[in-house]
Amino acid sequence: MNFKLLENFEINDYILLLSTILITHVAYYYYSYFTRVNPLPGPFPFPFIGNLPQIYWLFNGDSQKFYNYCYEKYGDIHEIYSTYSNFANVRSIVLCQSDYLENFLSEKSTHWMRLPNCKGPEELGIEGKGVVFNTNFKSWIRNRHFFSQAILSPKFTNEAIHWTNVLFLELESYWDKLFFKEEIIKENKNILNISQWFNHYSTDLIIKLLTGERSYLMTTYFNTFIDEKSDKPSEIIEDSVKLVQALNKHITGYSIFYIISPFLRHYIPFFKNKADDILQNMGFLNQVLSTIIKRRRKEIEDIPLNEPLPHDMLTSMIIKNTFRDVNYIEAGEVARSMTETEIRFSLLEGILGGNYKVNFFKILVYCLF
Repeated sequence: MNFKLLENFEINDYILLLSTILITHVAYYYYSYFTRVNPLPGPFPFPFIGNLPQIYWLFNGDSQKFYNYCYEKYGDIHEIYSTYSNFANVRSIVLCQSDYLENFLSEKSTHWMRLPNCKGPEELGIEGKGVVFNTNFKSWIRNRHFFSQAILSPKFTNEAIHWTNVLFLELESYWDKLFFKEEIIKENKNILNISQWFNHYSTDLIIKLLTGERSYLMTTYFNTFIDEKSDKPSEIIEDSVKLVQALNKHITGYSIFYIISPFLRHYIPFFKNKADDILQNMGFLNQVLSTIIKRRRKEIEDIPLNEPLPHDMLTSMIIKNTFRDVNYIEAGEVARSMTETEIRFSLLEGILGGNYKVNFFKILVYCLF
């Protein structure tokens, strides 16, 4: 009966119906907003998109500038409206003083939640995986335990110090050729961009320590200054560049699954194209990391039991709770080893997190040792 009624509708009737639904939703949205419990100061929200217009129109998509602006204008406690849900009606209270967080972040708190409840992680394929964005407490504890054991071992520390020095010597060799020759200094031909060089240096170091395989970002950057050909195979260099480009795209684009509602990501062309691009990039990262893991498993199988294994994080995670694990043999405990998915996401988070946080540590270690 209802469908027969719609069959008699003309275009103007459909427009009127949609307009009525839209006006009703907007009216209900703002009724809920103005009658909310315990209202706090904050930027004015919009239906469907929350405070997204302020982020993109006023701050060109820089959410950090938006949060700084809200703190300066609205104070230590204010509210914003995010786009986690389909209709951007998620009210988030922002606390800007540590005093407010002491009890809130206590293990005994009944309101503890690391991340908002949204469908973004599930679509991105990271729900319940890794450490950083994992809201499954048991899985988070397990992955954090494995991750900590892998990077806090004395052998891993020695490996980190060794490769910090090796790669720094490589970096110095590039600088000697490009910047420190007398004729180059006199002519002022090249400008030393320390930030760019150390960014490539840190990426090469982190990938080597976590995966046990070399990337050649410094070599690639060096080749942009001169015509000298590197002795490294071009295929390996190209694969390294593609991997790092994919990592950079992920770190700059994954937030769309947290700040943009599923409705916009699925049905609005601009946001849908952005989301599809990040999903495709995530698939590429998973494929590359899975290939690295399988290759390392094969290498471990080919190493005799009486020979030592490499001390990178990937090897430690693969042999954890297997007969190649020294602690497992000593304790005699039977426990599940890490799956490929768990290893893959631990590697991904380690590379993304380590690449942006160890620059000062590397310089300090180099100066001390």
